Amino acid sequence: MVTIKDIARRAGVNPSVVSRALNNKYGVRKSTKERIIAIAEEMGYYPNTAARRLVTRKSGMIGVMMADISEPFYAQIIKGMEYVASKTGYTLLFSNSYDSLEQTDVLQKMIVAESVDGLVIVGSNTQDTNFTRTLLKQEIPFVLIERNLPQEKMNCIWIDNVEGAYLATRHLLEKGHKKIAHIAGNPQNQVTIERITGFKKAVSEFGLSEADCPVLYGNYVSQDGYREMKKILSRYAGCTGVFTANDSMAYGALHAIHEAALVVPKDIAVVGFDDLEFSAFTNPPLTTIRQPRYEMGKKSLEILTKILQGREKNGINLCLSFDLIIRNSA
Repeated sequence: MVTIKDIARRAGVNPSVVSRALNNKYGVRKSTKERIIAIAEEMGYYPNTAARRLVTRKSGMIGVMMADISEPFYAQIIKGMEYVASKTGYTLLFSNSYDSLEQTDVLQKMIVAESVDGLVIVGSNTQDTNFTRTLLKQEIPFVLIERNLPQEKMNCIWIDNVEGAYLATRHLLEKGHKKIAHIAGNPQNQVTIERITGFKKAVSEFGLSEADCPVLYGNYVSQDGYREMKKILSRYAGCTGVFTANDSMAYGALHAIHEAALVVPKDIAVVGFDDLEFSAFTNPPLTTIRQPRYEMGKKSLEILTKILQGREKNGINLCLSFDLIIRNSA
């Protein structure tokens, strides 16, 4: 196990200098601090979190709020977070927000009862407008995933959902589909609004009417995709393409199409969003927008831990790239 004394020997400094550098204390030159941090990372140094908590009076815990942790969308995000947590010595404490931070007391419980040092909040409910002010007032560092807020001191990680939805829809249109539908998510969510915007942008560019390109709403679960797909089949004759706001709803849509004895993509083409692990193994394999979910989780913890350690300042707005993954469903 690597200790501060080992790092000090490698860096040619006193152990107290290493301690001050790693804890972001005064009295260490910037170049020396950067060299010590680089050596610590190279040697795989893990801080003694119990000792650090006694000195800093911090809990060493980071709270993670997700709408529904059981949903497969979050698996890679959690994996990315856990990778960084294992390297930095923080403990992750997970909780469901049920897609509404302000209608439940889970956030306040995490702050007061668990005394978390910082928070990562995954979700984009636009009805939640006060929690960020509360966290800023209490000086609790936080990172938002799936939100793009321009306010000062906000730390946001997101992708361009408008462009992603636009490319997904355009793929269907370029295949010659003239009547397509969009199964959107919860209309209160920022990502839902943005993906509808991207869908309508592509439809408008191809000169199609909104009557031929309806928008239906679910809540990002497969049951809703199944239900809304059945509505499309019964109400919108001639619809030959569907863009779903996430892969889970695409799974439900595929099931409804197969149940109606129709063939994908011959009769109806389907495009999803997320590229969940199972999407390459649906029947047929799903064309979808790949979100960098592992990177989202990893970056969120890297940013937050650097802020907690005084190595970074608030106000980071990070837009990650995405890819259109073309398979056999469209």
